[in-house]
Amino acid sequence: MNTGRPTVLVIDDDVEFLNIMKTYLQDVADVEIATGGRQAVQLAQEISIDVILLDFEMPIMDGAKTLAHLRNLNSCINVPVIMITGRNDRYAVMNSLAMGIDGYLLKPVSKELVISTVLDALQKKSIKGNKKTVVAIDDDMSYLKQINNFLKDSYHVIMINSAKLAVSYLSDHTPDLIILDYQIPLFNGVALMRIIQQNSLCQNIPFIILSGTLDQEVVEDFYPYKPAAVLAKPIEKEVLLEQIKQALLNTEEDV
Repeated sequence: MNTGRPTVLVIDDDVEFLNIMKTYLQDVADVEIATGGRQAVQLAQEISIDVILLDFEMPIMDGAKTLAHLRNLNSCINVPVIMITGRNDRYAVMNSLAMGIDGYLLKPVSKELVISTVLDALQKKSIKGNKKTVVAIDDDMSYLKQINNFLKDSYHVIMINSAKLAVSYLSDHTPDLIILDYQIPLFNGVALMRIIQQNSLCQNIPFIILSGTLDQEVVEDFYPYKPAAVLAKPIEKEVLLEQIKQALLNTEEDV
């Protein structure tokens, strides 16, 4: 039943903690709970989720593995994820941030902090909806995080770290621009771009190629697909922002 309220999925192996979170959030959201990663992934395929609260330490499938599985679902690529950890140490927090999460909470956590964190994530998600969408495709998650940090203030950034997921996502979504790594595994950038442009909805989306081995061969490979730019890694923030701005302007002029 659709209540019109946001849905929060809380994932934790501690049933008592799940019940506490459900009590904390019941006034501001519909709350779904999962006692492990496998149950969470199954739920995420059955219902629409707006925010995920994910425990860092769980048996069988920990928070990192669960997040990886969730991000491989089209429906969860862009869902804000708040990591929860009972380990108040630098490694746990930094490892969580490197996985592309939207924030973290340290146990024990107060009702007020949980509510404010969830509402803040929902507000940021709403603001993102008013920005142009840039899809960044690269198998290197740390590099995707860098691209996201460069662009997040100006654009809604979707980070995708596999060719298979990119094809799946773009079959149902139409971004404003694509940033594509030339040397992505399984497909190189050219093969992936060929597949993407076979979708009529994606044929006119401008794309920018990033390559760690920028040479004439790379440029010639992409020439038939008319890239907006072919840029060498590592890329500077100002250069990337300017190239995106120009590509989007050129697209608007062609309409």
